[in-house]
Amino acid sequence: MAASSDDDLDLHAPLARHGPVIQANSEDVAIQREYWHMCAIGFLLDYRRFSMPHLQQLINNAWHIRGNVTVVGRNSHYYILHFDVLDDLLYICGEGPWALDGALLVLERWRNNIVLDGLQLNFVSLWIQLHGLPLEYHHPDLAIHMGHILGVYERIDWNRNLPRNIRFMRIRVRVDPWLPLMASFMLKLDNRDRIWIQCRYERVHKLSTKCGLIGHSCAQCTYLMEDIEQFLHRQRQRIQQRFHLHYGFNPLEPNFVNEMRAFYNGP
Repeated sequence: MAASSDDDLDLHAPLARHGPVIQANSEDVAIQREYWHMCAIGFLLDYRRFSMPHLQQLINNAWHIRGNVTVVGRNSHYYILHFDVLDDLLYICGEGPWALDGALLVLERWRNNIVLDGLQLNFVSLWIQLHGLPLEYHHPDLAIHMGHILGVYERIDWNRNLPRNIRFMRIRVRVDPWLPLMASFMLKLDNRDRIWIQCRYERVHKLSTKCGLIGHSCAQCTYLMEDIEQFLHRQRQRIQQRFHLHYGFNPLEPNFVNEMRAFYNGP
């Protein structure tokens, strides 16, 4: 007796999705990948949609690199960018995200077999400045500890040589873009005083001081206060469960302020 085929099995579920199985020619796919391997996928974290000519003009004005970058196409918030020079591709993806016309463009290299319709932006790597630390608390271990609380710590900008930046500590952290940005820490000093350490997010030009989310301003925010309370509750729950930390509160000061945005390091 012959073995059962897929067609025989499908007869038991005639209303299930079905269709013929085909396979692309592997040589044709390999040739196409030579082009796409020089591409980046960009997600525009903003309430606006940029036309491809507008994004092309912004890129031409903002990025001073060796070769050309071409906006190939767009699918909703996602854009495909082709680079002529590999070093440019690696630099732009590694140093992003980039602020263009007030919007945050998050970039990653194109990967084999990726389907744009199935993509979801799960994190954004941001440089975060920690302002308000007393000088003796300018120590990498403390900044790194804060980085782990903020999200997924990646690295620190720290140089022991003199002269040194004494205005703030600077760390790079992967944060969840669909939760409010962490506004601050309350630091308990060894004299038992407590002070607030302000978090400022580089290249984040558009931030709602109502909900704390990237991509729109307070005037454009459509979230209800009940939604925002749920966002903040999820954030506190994650931090308290993982790090077993208490929360400090100051009812006289708003949580989200314009100072969270930091206009540093170019676009």
